[in-house]
Amino acid sequence: MATALDLFKDALSLTNALGVGQELTADESQTCLRVANRMLDNWSTQSLTVYGQADQTFNTVAAQATYTIGPTGNWVTTRPIHINDPAYTTYQSVSFPMLSMTPLEYDLIYYKTQPNVYPYRYMYSNDMPNGTITLWPVPSGIVPVTFTIERVLTTLTNLNTVFAFPPGYEQAFVYNLAILLGPQFGVEMSNYPDTKEIAASSLGDIKRANAKQSLRVMRSGTEYSDPGRQGSPYGWMVWP
Repeated sequence: MATALDLFKDALSLTNALGVGQELTADESQTCLRVANRMLDNWSTQSLTVYGQADQTFNTVAAQATYTIGPTGNWVTTRPIHINDPAYTTYQSVSFPMLSMTPLEYDLIYYKTQPNVYPYRYMYSNDMPNGTITLWPVPSGIVPVTFTIERVLTTLTNLNTVFAFPPGYEQAFVYNLAILLGPQFGVEMSNYPDTKEIAASSLGDIKRANAKQSLRVMRSGTEYSDPGRQGSPYGWMVWP
Protein backbone atom coordinates (compact mmCIF):
# COMPACT_ATOMS: atom_id res chain seq x y z
CA MET A 1 0.00 0.00 0.00
CA ALA A 2 1.16 3.54 -0.78
CA THR A 3 2.56 5.87 1.84
CA ALA A 4 1.71 9.54 2.15
CA LEU A 5 5.01 10.46 0.49
CA ASP A 6 4.28 8.16 -2.47
CA LEU A 7 0.94 9.88 -3.03
CA PHE A 8 2.44 13.35 -2.70
CA LYS A 9 4.90 12.51 -5.46
CA ASP A 10 2.10 11.12 -7.63
CA ALA A 11 0.02 14.26 -7.11
CA LEU A 12 2.88 16.60 -7.97
CA SER A 13 3.79 14.57 -11.05
CA LEU A 14 0.30 15.33 -12.40
CA THR A 15 1.20 19.02 -12.30
CA ASN A 16 4.74 18.56 -13.69
CA ALA A 17 6.02 20.24 -10.53
CA LEU A 18 8.02 17.09 -9.81
CA GLY A 19 9.83 15.10 -12.46
CA VAL A 20 10.57 11.39 -12.63
CA GLY A 21 13.30 10.50 -10.17
CA GLN A 22 13.15 13.83 -8.35
CA GLU A 23 12.72 13.98 -4.60
CA LEU A 24 10.87 16.45 -2.42
CA THR A 25 12.79 18.64 -0.04
CA ALA A 26 11.92 18.49 3.67
CA ASP A 27 10.04 21.81 3.43
CA GLU A 28 8.13 20.68 0.32
CA SER A 29 7.17 17.41 2.01
CA GLN A 30 5.79 19.25 5.03
CA THR A 31 3.83 21.58 2.74
CA CYS A 32 2.26 18.55 1.06
CA LEU A 33 1.43 17.02 4.45
CA ARG A 34 -0.30 20.18 5.68
CA VAL A 35 -2.31 20.63 2.47
CA ALA A 36 -3.32 16.94 2.38
CA ASN A 37 -4.51 17.00 5.98
CA ARG A 38 -6.49 20.19 5.37
CA MET A 39 -8.19 18.45 2.45
CA LEU A 40 -9.05 15.37 4.55
CA ASP A 41 -10.29 17.63 7.34
CA ASN A 42 -12.58 19.36 4.86
CA TRP A 43 -13.80 16.04 3.46
CA SER A 44 -14.81 15.02 6.99
CA THR A 45 -17.36 17.85 7.01
CA GLN A 46 -19.08 16.42 3.92
CA SER A 47 -21.34 13.48 4.72
CA LEU A 48 -20.89 11.82 1.34
CA THR A 49 -17.10 11.86 1.44
CA VAL A 50 -17.10 10.02 4.77
CA TYR A 51 -17.09 6.28 4.14
CA GLY A 52 -18.70 4.97 7.28
CA GLN A 53 -20.44 5.48 10.55
CA ALA A 54 -20.56 3.63 13.83
CA ASP A 55 -23.01 3.17 16.68
CA GLN A 56 -21.55 4.50 19.92
CA THR A 57 -23.25 3.95 23.27
CA PHE A 58 -22.94 6.12 26.38
CA ASN A 59 -24.59 6.06 29.80
CA THR A 60 -26.71 8.89 31.13
CA VAL A 61 -26.50 10.34 34.63
CA ALA A 62 -29.64 10.61 36.72
CA ALA A 63 -31.25 14.06 36.48
CA GLN A 64 -28.62 15.33 34.00
CA ALA A 65 -29.88 16.66 30.66
CA THR A 66 -26.73 18.02 28.99
CA TYR A 67 -23.52 16.14 28.17
CA THR A 68 -20.33 17.17 26.41
CA ILE A 69 -19.07 14.67 23.84
CA GLY A 70 -15.54 14.63 22.47
CA PRO A 71 -11.93 13.98 23.45
CA THR A 72 -12.34 15.62 26.89
CA GLY A 73 -16.11 15.45 27.28
CA ASN A 74 -18.48 13.68 29.66
CA TRP A 75 -18.68 11.09 26.88
CA VAL A 76 -15.16 10.52 25.57
CA THR A 77 -14.85 9.86 21.84
CA THR A 78 -13.83 11.66 18.67
CA ARG A 79 -15.86 14.87 18.51
CA PRO A 80 -18.81 14.18 16.17
CA ILE A 81 -19.28 16.31 13.09
CA HIS A 82 -22.58 14.66 12.19
CA ILE A 83 -24.95 12.46 14.21
CA ASN A 84 -27.50 10.60 12.11
CA ASP A 85 -31.12 9.94 13.02
CA PRO A 86 -32.50 7.91 14.57
CA ALA A 87 -30.61 7.37 17.80
CA TYR A 88 -32.08 5.10 20.44
CA THR A 89 -32.12 4.48 24.16
CA THR A 90 -32.42 1.10 25.85
CA TYR A 91 -34.63 0.52 28.87
CA GLN A 92 -35.31 -2.90 30.35
CA SER A 93 -33.75 -4.55 27.28
CA VAL A 94 -36.13 -2.73 24.92
CA SER A 95 -34.86 -0.15 22.42
CA PHE A 96 -36.80 3.09 22.09
CA PRO A 97 -36.10 5.53 19.23
CA MET A 98 -34.67 8.93 20.03
CA LEU A 99 -35.06 11.63 17.38
CA SER A 100 -33.03 14.80 16.93
CA MET A 101 -34.49 18.24 17.48
CA THR A 102 -33.42 21.71 16.41
CA PRO A 103 -32.75 24.56 18.86
CA LEU A 104 -36.13 26.02 17.84
CA GLU A 105 -37.91 22.76 18.66
CA TYR A 106 -36.13 22.63 22.01
CA ASP A 107 -37.08 26.24 22.75
CA LEU A 108 -40.75 25.35 22.19
CA ILE A 109 -40.67 22.71 24.94
CA TYR A 110 -42.36 24.42 27.85
CA TYR A 111 -41.24 21.95 30.54
CA LYS A 112 -37.55 21.40 29.80
CA THR A 113 -36.79 19.71 33.12
CA GLN A 114 -39.52 17.09 32.71
CA PRO A 115 -38.14 13.77 34.02
CA ASN A 116 -38.68 10.38 32.44
CA VAL A 117 -37.09 6.97 32.78
CA TYR A 118 -35.50 7.48 29.35
CA PRO A 119 -35.20 10.36 26.85
CA TYR A 120 -36.74 10.32 23.39
CA ARG A 121 -35.39 13.53 21.87
CA TYR A 122 -31.88 14.94 21.64
CA MET A 123 -30.28 18.16 20.40
CA TYR A 124 -26.66 18.24 19.19
CA SER A 125 -24.63 21.45 19.29
CA ASN A 126 -21.44 21.30 17.21
CA ASP A 127 -19.25 23.11 19.75
CA MET A 128 -15.46 22.97 20.22
CA PRO A 129 -13.41 21.22 21.50
CA ASN A 130 -16.33 19.00 22.51
CA GLY A 131 -19.83 18.86 21.11
CA THR A 132 -22.86 19.15 23.38
CA ILE A 133 -25.87 16.83 23.50
CA THR A 134 -29.04 17.81 25.34
CA LEU A 135 -31.55 15.07 26.13
CA TRP A 136 -35.28 15.45 26.67
CA PRO A 137 -37.06 14.42 28.78
CA VAL A 138 -34.33 14.43 31.40
CA PRO A 139 -33.40 10.81 32.26
CA SER A 140 -34.28 9.97 35.84
CA GLY A 141 -31.68 7.21 36.06
CA ILE A 142 -28.75 5.58 34.31
CA VAL A 143 -29.74 4.33 30.85
CA PRO A 144 -27.62 3.65 27.76
CA VAL A 145 -28.15 5.93 24.77
CA THR A 146 -26.81 4.98 21.34
CA PHE A 147 -25.94 7.43 18.56
CA THR A 148 -24.97 6.73 14.97
CA ILE A 149 -21.91 8.94 14.53
CA GLU A 150 -20.23 9.53 11.19
CA ARG A 151 -16.56 8.67 11.00
CA VAL A 152 -13.99 11.48 10.90
CA LEU A 153 -11.43 10.73 8.18
CA THR A 154 -8.02 9.87 9.61
CA THR A 155 -5.34 12.45 8.92
CA LEU A 156 -1.81 11.56 7.85
CA THR A 157 0.56 11.59 10.82
CA ASN A 158 3.80 11.70 8.84
CA LEU A 159 5.28 10.98 5.42
CA ASN A 160 5.48 7.24 6.12
CA THR A 161 1.82 6.89 7.09
CA VAL A 162 0.17 4.21 4.96
CA PHE A 163 -2.90 5.44 3.11
CA ALA A 164 -5.52 2.96 4.34
CA PHE A 165 -8.86 3.98 2.87
CA PRO A 166 -11.56 2.03 0.99
CA PRO A 167 -11.42 1.46 -2.78
CA GLY A 168 -11.67 4.63 -4.86
CA TYR A 169 -10.23 6.99 -2.27
CA GLU A 170 -6.63 6.83 -3.44
CA GLN A 171 -7.37 8.17 -6.92
CA ALA A 172 -9.68 10.86 -5.57
CA PHE A 173 -7.02 11.81 -3.02
CA VAL A 174 -4.18 12.08 -5.53
CA TYR A 175 -6.05 14.05 -8.20
CA ASN A 176 -7.77 16.44 -5.79
CA LEU A 177 -4.52 16.97 -3.92
CA ALA A 178 -2.82 17.82 -7.22
CA ILE A 179 -5.30 20.66 -7.73
CA LEU A 180 -4.57 22.05 -4.26
CA LEU A 181 -0.80 21.61 -4.49
CA GLY A 182 -0.43 23.13 -7.96
CA PRO A 183 -0.63 26.77 -6.83
CA GLN A 184 1.71 26.00 -3.91
CA PHE A 185 4.35 24.98 -6.45
CA GLY A 186 3.66 27.80 -8.92
CA VAL A 187 1.54 25.74 -11.33
CA GLU A 188 -1.53 27.16 -13.07
CA MET A 189 -4.02 24.30 -12.84
CA SER A 190 -6.27 25.72 -15.57
CA ASN A 191 -3.64 24.26 -17.91
CA TYR A 192 -4.49 20.77 -16.67
CA PRO A 193 -8.19 20.25 -17.47
CA ASP A 194 -7.86 16.46 -17.55
CA THR A 195 -6.54 16.41 -13.99
CA LYS A 196 -9.41 18.62 -12.82
CA GLU A 197 -11.95 16.43 -14.63
CA ILE A 198 -10.62 13.21 -13.09
CA ALA A 199 -10.48 14.89 -9.66
CA ALA A 200 -14.16 15.82 -9.90
CA SER A 201 -15.31 12.46 -11.29
CA SER A 202 -13.34 10.36 -8.79
CA LEU A 203 -14.65 12.42 -5.87
CA GLY A 204 -18.15 11.97 -7.29
CA ASP A 205 -17.58 8.22 -7.44
CA ILE A 206 -16.82 7.92 -3.73
CA LYS A 207 -19.76 10.16 -2.86
CA ARG A 208 -22.08 7.89 -4.83
CA ALA A 209 -20.56 4.84 -3.13
CA ASN A 210 -21.15 6.43 0.28
CA ALA A 211 -24.70 7.60 -0.44
CA LYS A 212 -27.06 6.30 2.21
CA GLN A 213 -30.70 5.42 1.76
CA SER A 214 -32.64 8.21 3.35
CA LEU A 215 -35.44 7.74 5.85
CA ARG A 216 -38.61 9.76 5.72
CA VAL A 217 -39.79 10.74 9.17
CA MET A 218 -43.27 12.01 9.96
CA ARG A 219 -43.88 13.60 13.33
CA SER A 220 -45.94 16.39 14.83
CA GLY A 221 -44.36 19.49 16.31
CA THR A 222 -42.93 19.61 19.80
CA GLU A 223 -45.47 22.21 20.86
CA TYR A 224 -48.20 19.57 20.46
CA SER A 225 -46.47 16.93 22.55
CA ASP A 226 -48.01 15.33 25.60
CA PRO A 227 -45.42 15.76 28.37
CA GLY A 228 -47.13 13.16 30.52
CA ARG A 229 -46.59 10.24 28.15
CA GLN A 230 -44.07 7.64 29.24
CA GLY A 231 -43.00 6.55 25.79
CA SER A 232 -42.15 7.64 22.30
CA PRO A 233 -43.61 11.10 21.56
CA TYR A 234 -45.86 12.60 18.96
CA GLY A 235 -47.01 9.42 17.23
CA TRP A 236 -44.28 9.16 14.60
CA MET A 237 -43.48 6.65 11.86
CA VAL A 238 -40.30 5.82 10.00
CA TRP A 239 -40.16 3.86 6.78
CA PRO A 240 -37.50 3.33 4.10
